Formats: sequence, C-alpha cells, structure tokens
Amino acid sequence: MVEKVDPRFKIVSFLILAWLIALSSIRETISFLPLVTFLSLPLFKNFKRIWKILLFADSFLLLVVLSQLLLGSPEVALEVFLRSNLILLLSLSLLSTTPTFELLHALHHLKVPNSLLQIAFLTYRYLHEVRSRYTAAVKSAKSRGFKARTDKFTYQTYGNLIGNLLTYSFLKSERVYRAMLCRGFSGYFPVYRHFKASPKDFIFLALTVAYGAVVVWKF
Repeated sequence: MVEKVDPRFKIVSFLILAWLIALSSIRETISFLPLVTFLSLPLFKNFKRIWKILLFADSFLLLVVLSQLLLGSPEVALEVFLRSNLILLLSLSLLSTTPTFELLHALHHLKVPNSLLQIAFLTYRYLHEVRSRYTAAVKSAKSRGFKARTDKFTYQTYGNLIGNLLTYSFLKSERVYRAMLCRGFSGYFPVYRHFKASPKDFIFLALTVAYGAVVVWKF
C-alpha cells in the first residue's frame, strides 16, 4: 500500500510525523510505535538490509545514549534512542520505497528551490560513477602489490588517489555541462510525466495526520 501512495503525500506525511515524534514525550513516542511498525511492514521483505542500516545508525547514536546514562538520565537516553530509530524507520518506510528521481520530482512540486534539486539530482546521478572509479583505482593499486600501512608511501598513494578522483570529477562535470548545453539545457529539467493525486492519497495523509493528532491530544 505504502509504495503506491503519491510521493508528495508521503513526503508531507513524513515531515509531519517526524516533527511530532521529535517533540513528543516518552509516552507519546511509544504510542507512535504501532503506526511506524505498520508502515514499515513492506521493509521486512529485505530485513537484513534494514537491520544493517539500523545498526550503522545506532553505532553513532550509542555515544549519545551512553553519555546520558553516565549523567544519570536513563529516561532521556531512552527518549533519544526511541525517537531516532522511529524517525529513521519512518523515513525508510515512506521515502526509501520511492525511487530517488520521483522523490526529487515530488520535492519540485512542493516548491523546493530548483537549484537545490538539480544539485541533488546530479550528485546522485554521478556519485555511483565516482565510486566505481575509486573501486577500480583501489583494485589496480592492489594488483600492483599495494598494501595499506601507516607509512609515508600509503598516505602519498591515498593522496594521489583522492587527487585523481577530484580531477576526474571536475573534468566529468565540465563534459556533462557542455553536453547539457548542446541538448538545450536552460536552467531546469523538463518533466514529461506528472503525478496525479487520487482519493487513496488524501485518505493516507488524513489517517497518518489524524493518528499523530490523537496521540498528541490523548497523552
């Protein structure tokens, strides 16, 4: 169900619910758990990947939680842990179920500045290419017998690698920009397929907002 909801409505629902969770008390935060769990049901098909994402995020969150425990504030530590994980699960269930380009298109309809969307679009589009370039360079270095150590040669090798990536990225951006100009680029990307809201989208938004309102009002 969640995958078929209009991305514009999913973004608005996420922002409202994340705002309510971030400002809620511990009892209100726990009350949001059933809704977030229900919305996250489609993610359980790829449970291993979701589990890795949560563990990676919680590895940074652990320092904050431990600091609060050492300061004698276990309730604050629990609030921070629950809020952060609920918001992360909410973003995964509502945003990761939509292709990146559709999310950017939806943000365009929500009046996000066009320049920011273009930067995000091009960054996402060519980030994988830069990564593949980096992976190829590392494999090439290892095939020549390179082994990472804590010495001057290792630092120099990684410095050269980063410099090559920066040079490649700059030259690639120039070529892409000239190619875009040759194809008539005038400051914005034309979109030929637009979203069309349906009754189920309005129902989804109304139900999620109503749930949040009931939780805040009741507790």
